[in-house]
Amino acid sequence: MKKIIFAILLTLVTALNAESATQSHFTITDTQNNSIHISDLKQGLLFDEYKDKAILLIMFGHNCPPCREEMPELIQLFKNNKDRLAIIAIEVQGYKTAQLAQFKNSEGINYTLISGEDNQKFVQHIFRRAGWQGQIPFLIAIDRKGEVQDMKAGLLGKAMLKGFVDSLNR
Repeated sequence: MKKIIFAILLTLVTALNAESATQSHFTITDTQNNSIHISDLKQGLLFDEYKDKAILLIMFGHNCPPCREEMPELIQLFKNNKDRLAIIAIEVQGYKTAQLAQFKNSEGINYTLISGEDNQKFVQHIFRRAGWQGQIPFLIAIDRKGEVQDMKAGLLGKAMLKGFVDSLNR
């Protein structure tokens, strides 16, 4: 009888530990020193500061030609959809927050930038959870409920980016 009770308790403890391990919480900081609080959901990520908005989470590099080519499209997309869209771009080529802030100003970027160098735990979490292989740009499309709807690597273009915003806000 003791063995059965022990086995049941061990199973419950293991299940609870596994569930708590998947329920991660992160706080990342953008180039303007704003904190963004993120909760890991079973099917996605919930960004506390961007509730009820679609989110384009993008891994990019400051020195990546396709990433730089996509920036004007993202600037315009955000400008046209501020009320229903958040763009959070994480720079993964080594810029620290101060360097990234200068880059943001020099490029006229109007959406949120995050230093992957200064927020490595979250970047590693995305790496593991999304099966991301390190290719950039890499986009994760998250709907208003925090559920991941799509992931794409490579240059997407204006039509596809707009399509994501429209479909994520349905």
